[in-house]
Amino acid sequence: MRKIASLLAITGLVLFFSSCERGRHDPYPYPTQRSFVDEFTDNRMGWNFADPANNAYGSINSGIYMFDYNDDATEAYYVSKFIGFNRYNDFTIYTRIRSNNNMGLLFGDNSSVGSYGYSFTIDYDGYYALYDEGGNGYGSDVQTLVEPQTNPNVARNGNWNELRLEQRGNRWIGFVNDVQVFNIPAQDLKGTNAGFVDIKNTEGDADYLQVDWLE
Repeated sequence: MRKIASLLAITGLVLFFSSCERGRHDPYPYPTQRSFVDEFTDNRMGWNFADPANNAYGSINSGIYMFDYNDDATEAYYVSKFIGFNRYNDFTIYTRIRSNNNMGLLFGDNSSVGSYGYSFTIDYDGYYALYDEGGNGYGSDVQTLVEPQTNPNVARNGNWNELRLEQRGNRWIGFVNDVQVFNIPAQDLKGTNAGFVDIKNTEGDADYLQVDWLE
């Protein structure tokens, strides 16, 4: 059984409006871009948690979210927040992470329907991968969508890597340090949470989390 620390919080939203020329009347409104950004300067989103029974902890310190899962009772531990992004339109999720084992960006999970979402992970040796974590309509087991692989642009030895996941039309496009590393068909999303996943026996750090989307 997987474990989840998911304290839901509604994000502050940044709203941008497109300008229009005088006298112009468009039959359809322009899409509105919305953004969520957390740079972990404080705990307003409630990321801090302690789960001593499972040896899992999260804490914000000096602009870094420190997320540790020092157990091997289950394969992974998840922490996410409700963002409310439009999963039916284009969106982009960004983060910068590092770990002593294997940590990832988690998105699209929804515990109310038994969905664990998807994870874009990167390990200490610089191998990235994309997984269906189960409960997304294709069974409860974890499925590999992008096999673990690396390239010279990926930082190794537990150093920082920037991850970016874009939904563009019917495609999911992944980037590590601004270099495209996969382009696959978009998968079904059951939720609009975003956060992080630690594989067992991982001490990981996140520098920020950002989600941009179109309404």
